[in-house]
Amino acid sequence: MVIKLWDGFIRGFHWLLVLALIGLWFTGGNLDYIEVFGVFIEFIDVHHKLGLFVLALVLTRIIWGIIGSQPGRFSSFVRGPKAILMYLRNPFQKEHLTHNPGGAIVVLVMLGLLLAQAITGLFTDDAIYFRGPLASTVSDTTVRALTSYHKQAFDYLLIVIALHIVAILVYALMRKNLVGPMITGKKQVSNEASSIPKQIHGGFGFLILAVNLVWIYWWLG
Repeated sequence: MVIKLWDGFIRGFHWLLVLALIGLWFTGGNLDYIEVFGVFIEFIDVHHKLGLFVLALVLTRIIWGIIGSQPGRFSSFVRGPKAILMYLRNPFQKEHLTHNPGGAIVVLVMLGLLLAQAITGLFTDDAIYFRGPLASTVSDTTVRALTSYHKQAFDYLLIVIALHIVAILVYALMRKNLVGPMITGKKQVSNEASSIPKQIHGGFGFLILAVNLVWIYWWLG
């Protein structure tokens, strides 16, 4: 049967994050600018705004992972060491409704890296064009260390994203579509109707996102 798996916010979060990361990759370290209706927009400023947007996205996803729809809650797919070891021994033996134990690790690592990247960006200082809004609150030594991390850590994030894409391709070769449900929200399963996960309207997630965007841009924008 076909069930509703991913709510609107989870799907929106996923694709908004993809677009934001592409924008961050393009604008990171880019000192050029564009002119829009006579207004000059510097890429470094766009990079800063996108970083704040990602911070709001990740914070909202963490909140939604606690109070949101059942499939998106961390309690629904994060497993202990025993379950992870059993999965690693035979990754394709069991069908998982949401993320498998290995995928859950990737989700947590990616959220952690994104959060660290967004937060360290607030303390960066390139000594030429940009100084983070919180750079003045810490020592120069700390600023240099966080700036160095911020510049290098995006490569770690790219590695995790690459692993995620490889996993999608491997499952696709096994005729298991992971992308489709993230677009439509629906998934074909063999479970009984009693296993249909509890859903909360994704609009509430976007409302939380809006609140986070307001205070983050007000404080750090």
